[in-house]
Amino acid sequence: MKILIAFYSRTGTCRKLAEAMRSQLSCDMEEIVDLKDRKGAIGFFVSCKDAALKHATEIKPPQKQPSDYDLVILGTPVWTGTISCAMRAYLTQFKDMFKSVAFFCTTRDSGIQSAFDNMQVLCGKAPIGTLGLKQKEVVKNLFSEKLSAFIKDIESK
Repeated sequence: MKILIAFYSRTGTCRKLAEAMRSQLSCDMEEIVDLKDRKGAIGFFVSCKDAALKHATEIKPPQKQPSDYDLVILGTPVWTGTISCAMRAYLTQFKDMFKSVAFFCTTRDSGIQSAFDNMQVLCGKAPIGTLGLKQKEVVKNLFSEKLSAFIKDIESK
């Protein structure tokens, strides 16, 4: 099975999880790049506002085409109970190209299921697997068992 991990990460938490996933799956990876500056405290507040309003953002054109893959694993941070603006843009742009999807997200507090629900609606496909982690689990490297279970789950389908 040919797999692509496509993810957005503002602070590096989703990137760390995506890299760990990639090392176990030996697959391709594409970081979704938001062309809007979202760094620092101001960037955080702007990001929360944009996400709450369900705004998409302009993203850098991806190098890899989702239609070239049997499975696209999509990852995003949770912002105000929903997905990042960059993931919203990616899903909107490529929704007709996904053969099969799985989702992962990271959050400080809550909103994991809501984020997964948003992703499913936007891409028009139910995920074959999901992985939701608290930010502190990723930062403190406390996610290996959950990641292994997620990978086992998607590989069995």
